Amino acid sequence: MMLSRTDQGSQFRSYSADGGDTWSPAEPTSLLSPVSPATFEHIPESGKILLVWNNHANVPAELKGKRTPLSIALSADEGASWTTPINIETNPDGWYCYTAIEFIPGCALLAYCAGDKTIGGLNRLKIIRLDLDQLR
Repeated sequence: MMLSRTDQGSQFRSYSADGGDTWSPAEPTSLLSPVSPATFEHIPESGKILLVWNNHANVPAELKGKRTPLSIALSADEGASWTTPINIETNPDGWYCYTAIEFIPGCALLAYCAGDKTIGGLNRLKIIRLDLDQLR
């Protein structure tokens, strides 16, 4: 599975059955977002998928198109459905994107750009630790 950022208001999804040589036509998902990339990885201990993206479901009109909030969700069915999102960054003036995920036993480390209007959108790196037991 591949997720792609679009200007259509949601992440688009495509599948490959041959290791990435060819892909199915991209289709919209229920993952509402601005033109911003999403990151997802299988959690080694559980096989669930951890997703990080700018969740725009139910955001106020003034936040549409902005890379905030930054949210996480889990999928136990290979991305067909997702748990209720948890916001990990909510500053309305924030700019959160370009995430990386690294798993260590019991935890996920998330690294991402975390700027704002004062310092600029891509001027700060933030790394946080998520306790995976609290996400289940």
